[in-house]
Amino acid sequence: MTTQLRVRATLHRFERAVVAAVQTQGLFRKGEHVLVAVSGGPDSVALLAVLVALAPAWRLTLSAWHGNYGLRGNESEEDEGFVARLCADWRVPLIRERIVLHGGARANSSLQARARAARYEALQRAADAQSADAIATGHTVDDQAETLVMRLLRGSGAAGLSGIRPRHGRIIRPLLNLDRAAVLAYLKDKGQAFRTDSSNATPVYLRNRVRHELLPLLARFNPAVVDALARTAEIFRDDDVCLQHMALDWMSRHVRRTEAQALTVSRTALLQLPVALQRRVLRELARETAGSTQGPTFGPIDAVLKRVVNGRTGTSLSLGRVCMVRDYDTIRMAPASSQSWERMRAIPLAIPSEILWPLTSQVVRISLTEAPVEKQALERNIVRFDADRFTHRLTLRSWQIGDAFQPSGMGGRRKKLQDYFSDIKLPREQRSRVPLVVAPEGILWIVGHRTDHRFGVTATTQRVLTVEVGPIEAAQEGRG
Repeated sequence: MTTQLRVRATLHRFERAVVAAVQTQGLFRKGEHVLVAVSGGPDSVALLAVLVALAPAWRLTLSAWHGNYGLRGNESEEDEGFVARLCADWRVPLIRERIVLHGGARANSSLQARARAARYEALQRAADAQSADAIATGHTVDDQAETLVMRLLRGSGAAGLSGIRPRHGRIIRPLLNLDRAAVLAYLKDKGQAFRTDSSNATPVYLRNRVRHELLPLLARFNPAVVDALARTAEIFRDDDVCLQHMALDWMSRHVRRTEAQALTVSRTALLQLPVALQRRVLRELARETAGSTQGPTFGPIDAVLKRVVNGRTGTSLSLGRVCMVRDYDTIRMAPASSQSWERMRAIPLAIPSEILWPLTSQVVRISLTEAPVEKQALERNIVRFDADRFTHRLTLRSWQIGDAFQPSGMGGRRKKLQDYFSDIKLPREQRSRVPLVVAPEGILWIVGHRTDHRFGVTATTQRVLTVEVGPIEAAQEGRG
């Protein structure tokens, strides 16, 4: 019998199962440094115990991390003390961190979601400081089943229904093929104590209700429901990888990067893809444009597909920090706050249409009606024009050197925009952000400021073009 076989023969069956998962999924290699997230609960304690048992043969360097949120008073302090003693007994260096959950950008998310995000951020920092090759967490197949059910209830797509991945970047889950019963049996055989988190029993959290109410109910229909759900997640994961590969391959051949952080694709080419790949390409484009690790969810992407890709030319939609615009046969996206929009050519204004002006997060609405109309109110945000006094090839753009117009109320006198901006004392850094509604015959409106008198409504007007500007929040509420 070889040395390797003798070593394997001395391992507990639970430990052998972990070794098999590590080898088949390539979770870590011999000689690497693994940082282990240890809460003190059974899953993380079992994970640390397994890695301690494997460390000599695998020449592993181990360190542990424990986060204390202080949310459960003395119980949180006792958890930290337990983990500290455990790591001292096993001679594993421990990093302890106090985590304060602020509201901030995540104020509207659940407490558990904020805690999870803070935990992974802290783990990444600790791994960087320790130069760790991998970060191990104690997720089991039960966690996988619960996650899949929760995402199914939310209506997730293939990526969401892929569940928890065995490896994601440096994050590894060596116990993901093992269930909670196997974890508890292993700890019992080892005589190893662990902590029980009282918050895992409260029905306030959705995961707890899925764990204690819904999964036991589903088990009445299929006693192996946890394994079935885990298998489903694996199928979706393989499908997701395939679709992602196809989407990225298509993007490598069709996406053009025309300006800093601005991307364009052919609308015709995009529409030749199956709808599933259209959504995935749009999500990847939005993610890349925003510089984010996560793309938008199904709802916003489906809205882009329906309103922008399949909408009129000039239609635009904002997805958080990204604006997507249809410009004839081109779909263009750029950061909504990016100055690259100032260097982009004019956005076409279809009639009717609703367009986002990204530099000020305003929505410009265009509509056409038959005269007569009510007398125009003196408003900064709504103006009306004689629709037969200009060509209907309107655009929305920033001012350019040499731009001039004939301001209403000035008897037809021509005035350069540069001089007009100086007269109203508009700061220079704000001038290029003001949108202009422009026809081939001239500037109709310096939005929010002055119109050109040549295009105004008169007693003989037969068709009226109305232009209204408002904040993006109002537009989103109107579509609610």
